[in-house]
Amino acid sequence: MIGAVLIAPNGFKGTLSSISAGRAIQQGIRRACPGVPTIRFPLSDGGRGFLDALQAMYPNLRRHQVKVHPPVGRPIAGFFLEGPDGVAYVEMATASGIHLVPDAVRRPAELSSYGTGELLRAVMARPSVHTIVIGLGDTATLDGGAGMLKAFGVRLLDGRGEPVADGNRGLGQVVRLDVSTVHPALIAFQARGGKVRCACDVHNTLLGPEGAAYTFGLQKGAAPDELPQLEANLQHWTDVVEHTFGRRARDLPGAGAAGGAGFVLAAGLGAELTPGAPWLTECLSFQTALAQAAAIVTGEGQLDHQSLAGKTTGYLAKLGCARNIPVIAFAGRVALTETDWRSAGFTAVYELPPHRPRHARQALADYVAGTLVRCDFCTM
Repeated sequence: MIGAVLIAPNGFKGTLSSISAGRAIQQGIRRACPGVPTIRFPLSDGGRGFLDALQAMYPNLRRHQVKVHPPVGRPIAGFFLEGPDGVAYVEMATASGIHLVPDAVRRPAELSSYGTGELLRAVMARPSVHTIVIGLGDTATLDGGAGMLKAFGVRLLDGRGEPVADGNRGLGQVVRLDVSTVHPALIAFQARGGKVRCACDVHNTLLGPEGAAYTFGLQKGAAPDELPQLEANLQHWTDVVEHTFGRRARDLPGAGAAGGAGFVLAAGLGAELTPGAPWLTECLSFQTALAQAAAIVTGEGQLDHQSLAGKTTGYLAKLGCARNIPVIAFAGRVALTETDWRSAGFTAVYELPPHRPRHARQALADYVAGTLVRCDFCTM
């Protein structure tokens, strides 16, 4: 085999970060094919692990800590990265992630993205920052980004002029947005020409059968019979937001990312929405690694149709296909048929056998080692 194996996994949700998964895959490859060179490049499509992937690519980024309010419970430490070029990086999952919410209280009708707004507000308060890149994905919320607007100082008022409830439920009660009390940090950021770019983990628009409520509501803990009301609340919210800010954003790809956070950032702040995986892999260091690759090994917790619609693994399959190099994926669960994944560009896809979560890294390494020996990986 000529060239290196590019190891570029996403995180395995609930068990392994992209960094841990990459180390496990590398360990397995070295056991199966000791002489094969490897390049490890942990990735993220904008969801959980976005900051870790960026920090691995750009070691000169400074990490800052901010106290934020998660969807439930007491304040926690949120983080953002800042580069010497005035660009800051935020990961919504660190403040509003679904991993921060116990299963029993995953109620998207009630949960707010306020903590992410606090994080963004802290970044905007830094005079050196002129651009913010925020990774959107893996959130517990379905509030259309309303909580973020509240953190920015925008008041969401009902017909009596009273503040509405948090979460998706309050969206249906909003009659007017009062922007007269916007936080000085946002005003200063916009005054210096500040820009926001969203790295979205999905392409979904905000509304409809492929929108935020119907596509992701069940994953966030909603009951099936709640979905029509969640959708109706988002529809009402969309009308109010677009009327207030004068921008139509509901139909933008990525507007449905992170429970509609992409929508409000685009409509309210004029943010650019872009798929996270292509954006991250455009960096020079990844392109250099890709040019040396004779094969790509990737992976994630569940490989399904969403993986093929903007996620890291599906995008890598396209890259490999375009370069005529094999792409192999490992997943905790595979919800695609062989026809599906072969059509997407994968050479081989493997589902991990059952294992205990605390043994996930070793289980992945062992399975990679055994599988790649059996498929004559070293001779590809």
